[in-house]
Amino acid sequence: MKKRFGWIRAVAILLLVVLMTLTFASCGSSGGNAESASGTHGALSWNYDKDTKTLTLTGSGAMADFGDADAVLWAQVRTSAEKLVLGEGITTIGNYAFYAMSALKEMSLPSTLTVIGTQSFAFCGALNTVSLPLGVTTIGESAFEGCGALTAVYLPASVTVVGDRSFAFCYSMSNFMMTGEPSSIGHWTFKNCRSLDKLVFRTSMTADRIAEDAFEGARKSFADATLTDNETGATRVLIRYVVNGEVVETKSETYEYGTDYSIPTPTREGYTADQLTVTGTANGAARDVTVTYTSDAVKEEETETVTEEAPEEDEPVSAMTIFSIVIMAVVLIGIAVGAFLLLRSDKKDSKKGSTVKKKTQAPTGKSGKSGKKSGK
Repeated sequence: MKKRFGWIRAVAILLLVVLMTLTFASCGSSGGNAESASGTHGALSWNYDKDTKTLTLTGSGAMADFGDADAVLWAQVRTSAEKLVLGEGITTIGNYAFYAMSALKEMSLPSTLTVIGTQSFAFCGALNTVSLPLGVTTIGESAFEGCGALTAVYLPASVTVVGDRSFAFCYSMSNFMMTGEPSSIGHWTFKNCRSLDKLVFRTSMTADRIAEDAFEGARKSFADATLTDNETGATRVLIRYVVNGEVVETKSETYEYGTDYSIPTPTREGYTADQLTVTGTANGAARDVTVTYTSDAVKEEETETVTEEAPEEDEPVSAMTIFSIVIMAVVLIGIAVGAFLLLRSDKKDSKKGSTVKKKTQAPTGKSGKSGKKSGK
């Protein structure tokens, strides 16, 4: 029996070693940069540049679908390509075309694009922002499912079909804007989009076009959406600069959807602004900001007032106070020790008294005995 268990244990250890070796080997191979490559796919040509880590497709017409992710012709660059460029003239993106391109961070899409196929960008874990060109009409099922780094999405007014699970499990997506009027938004479209904060739809959009489970597990739902007539997805930022209650200057800037902006506040001599910069990310909703300047003289007066009132606050414990506390503690300890010793002394005295009493009684007993003897 022991030999049998020993043999099984040896086989288990061997299998574990093999699995670990395969795991490390696969991790090592995915961490490199694929070699430059090129080829054709139907009417389209493709090229991967190793130096720039860019995958480029050129040609015209529709991109043929792939049966699954392994059938993609440029699958060898799936973990290497960081940028995707689709040339003008391409009208559709085939099913699974860019599935699980884990290094893909940015893409440039043509104005001729109309259809994004099923799972075409699913599980592209590094993709941050999606801004589709005007003219796209269809978002296929699970087109962007599992894009965990995706934070902002803008669907133009031309989009009429949003497939099931198209943005499911996009955990980081905080901004979503859709300015069209789709016939429907499919099941689990925003499933578990737990970071969804800014949700913008067209004013004419109605809840009956959205599947009941479209926002299952999401932070927001259609009921929380902002409705707008903005068709471009751009954000207009209006800043009012206020001094002594009056607007002394205004500034208006417009940013494309998904763009991060940082607008520095002008300096004014003798004044300090409550915001040194106005920052944010364009999410399609207009933003009005008020920056207030406070006179430095007023701030100095406030500081002086606070300083004068400071003594009213609790004062820190002084050295003399600490010394007094220590002396008091020593005295209390002395009293306790003295009381203890006194009690102990009393106990000893009482014991001595009882001992003396016993000794005093002893001779009486003896004389009694001798008396008895003499009596005899």
